Amino acid sequence: MKYMKKYIHKYWKGFCLAIFCLAVEAMCDLMQPTIMSKIVDIGVANKNMDYIVKHGFIMLTITGLGALGASGRNILSGSVSQKFSKDLREDLFKRIQSFSFNSIDKFKSSSLITRLTNDVTQVQNFVNGLMRIFVKAPIVCIGSIIMASKLNLHLAVILFIIIPIIVLLIFLNMKIGYPYFMKVQVSLDKINSVMREYLSGVRVVKAFNRFNYESEKFKIANENLGKLTTTAMRIMSLFSPGRNLIINIGIICVLWIGGKYVEAGSIQVGQIIAFTNYMTQILFSIMMISAIFNVFARSKASAVRIFEVLDEEDDIELNEVSVNFM
Repeated sequence: MKYMKKYIHKYWKGFCLAIFCLAVEAMCDLMQPTIMSKIVDIGVANKNMDYIVKHGFIMLTITGLGALGASGRNILSGSVSQKFSKDLREDLFKRIQSFSFNSIDKFKSSSLITRLTNDVTQVQNFVNGLMRIFVKAPIVCIGSIIMASKLNLHLAVILFIIIPIIVLLIFLNMKIGYPYFMKVQVSLDKINSVMREYLSGVRVVKAFNRFNYESEKFKIANENLGKLTTTAMRIMSLFSPGRNLIINIGIICVLWIGGKYVEAGSIQVGQIIAFTNYMTQILFSIMMISAIFNVFARSKASAVRIFEVLDEEDDIELNEVSVNFM
């Protein structure tokens, strides 16, 4: 965590500006269902074209403002995450340069290459997602819950029932999936090790005609990586059908109970449309949080491996050493 703060702090202006653009986009998303509700319940119900055109223009303006916020957020998040990874990769390389032979043997050359490339990319993806999704999703989720509760508190009870269930599925998904991503990175180290050994000894391989042996060794390492990656992906996607089922059941309940309220005259059609939109935004936000947690599970494994290198203590001590140039 201390390293994350260190590297992000250098670009805090761009980071904060990206969050601001994201907040603008989120607020625009939250305003649209309410405006649509008023257009349906007031404009369409009373056949008031002036009201429809006026609020339609307002809705279009808000949509355009949200699009500008999204564009700014994408540009800034991409820039900050790239600079973040550049600095991290540079410091990691400098740290490796200062390693003794014992430290290099401890981590293995193939592992150091993976940490310098793939692991840094995984952490970069998380930082990028942090500014694009991870902050926006809670804002939209909480804002939509508040707006939906204002529309109809009885329908909001459905949300308060299904949201904890979905959050629990996300937690279990991450807890079970994380160890497998750590194994995937270790397996990737093995792939790099096999390839590096082959390239460094290619003359010997050709001289003694050891192509079949090297091919078999790479095949075993590659199949192991494929199995681990497939297992990790299956675990991370295992909860998706259950999550989607709960979401669809919630939407059906809202439409069925909302229809009863419309028949009783206690709620208008436009409010049902707005509530359904807010519910969709809530559930979509939760799904986005689930996606970023999948990225977090991979980046956490990579971050641990990177920080192991940065925190490695030097085993060379120089006491009372003097250098003389004649």
